Amino acid sequence: MAALSGTAGSVVYATSATGISEWSLDLSHSPVETTAFGNDWQAYVPSIRGATGSFSGNFDYAVAAQLNAGTALLAGTAFALKLYLDGTKYFNIATVYVTGWSPSISQSGKADVSFDFTVSGAVTFA
Repeated sequence: MAALSGTAGSVVYATSATGISEWSLDLSHSPVETTAFGNDWQAYVPSIRGATGSFSGNFDYAVAAQLNAGTALLAGTAFALKLYLDGTKYFNIATVYVTGWSPSISQSGKADVSFDFTVSGAVTFA
């Protein structure tokens, strides 16, 4: 397996979210225990899976994808999201709800922004 460089990653919400420099995706699975009396080992069956994540970078309200993500939080609406590892491989998420929008700026620095999200439904890898 080849190592991946972060320089090829991106966040796409309708169009590429220019200025974003970092994203993370946390996938989880909660199998259900089915161990019965007399079993020597614990037993499980597949169950609910879920995902949350975030993306952050340089804040620019003129970038439609950044502004639309913040507006989605304010309106309580969902959107589709693609998180690219490189130019071809990505996580495809059909329904994302923004759960946090954190723009910030300091007198001696630049404007930054971060978004947290929760996934509703499946995540696929293409």
